[in-house]
Amino acid sequence: MLQNLIIFLVIYTTLSFAETPIQKVLNVPETVNYGKSPFLDDDRPFDLKRIIAVGDLHGDFWAALRVLKMAGLVDQNAKWIAAPGTVFVQTGDIVDRGPDTIELYNMMVRLRKEAEELGSRVIPLLGNHELMNMMEDLRYVHPGDTESFGGPELRKKAWSKDGFPGSYLRTLGITTYVNGTVFVHGGISPKWAKLGILQMNSDTKRYLNELSIDDLWKIGLFTSSDCPVWYRGYAQDDEPEICEVLDEALEYLQANAIVVGHTPQLEGKVVSRCNGKIQLIDVGISKVYGRNCAALEILNGKMNPLSCE
Repeated sequence: MLQNLIIFLVIYTTLSFAETPIQKVLNVPETVNYGKSPFLDDDRPFDLKRIIAVGDLHGDFWAALRVLKMAGLVDQNAKWIAAPGTVFVQTGDIVDRGPDTIELYNMMVRLRKEAEELGSRVIPLLGNHELMNMMEDLRYVHPGDTESFGGPELRKKAWSKDGFPGSYLRTLGITTYVNGTVFVHGGISPKWAKLGILQMNSDTKRYLNELSIDDLWKIGLFTSSDCPVWYRGYAQDDEPEICEVLDEALEYLQANAIVVGHTPQLEGKVVSRCNGKIQLIDVGISKVYGRNCAALEILNGKMNPLSCE
């Protein structure tokens, strides 16, 4: 009896004083080298000059190319031309509502390679529509998209773990951090910020590669209304209340600002909230939303909205 009690007390004490997830987040991850790299998940030296963030593209290659050209990222042939030290973040929702899915994903894969070779980075993220397609929720698939894959069955194979874009998308995260700014499709509330960026991305890749489709629907990180790919609070909730929520999340994330897509800004311009700490970049680029042309530039820590106007 005494021996069992001692074992219990040892286990209880160990668990009680173990580092909690929140404590882990509030410590700078060991993979970060703020003196050389502006990224959380890559400690290679990188001389950051400029960040460009682009929101939802929704199956419209022509409109996407127009925005990337306007931002100085590519030429008329969609070839990477930006200066070394450029980071391009695309916050997800490349698929659905338009027909050009394959063309857009092929471009993103190629631009990642070209940018890396020329001293820059391309960081594509998953949006709710990428997850929906991997979870076989096809409500918003454009008929032209299905045709481009050769029909429903071939499209299903392409979105599987062994197809393209399915295999490629299962390597991506749902959020990223660059030089003090967090990028995500929908938004990161304090509830999810406690996990930290690295953990959210690690969980995302593990779930998508290991779980069945039925089990994916049980994952709150992908399906809850306040999860990072579905949350609309930073776009829709009233100020200043939402700014207080944001400040709590940013503290957990050790960041200064957050850039989100997902909620269309139908006036076609990047919208700034909470004294610039929230940047809304879903400007309705796709034809279905009016083919607006705008993006966000972050230069020397300053948020600059860009547009074709």
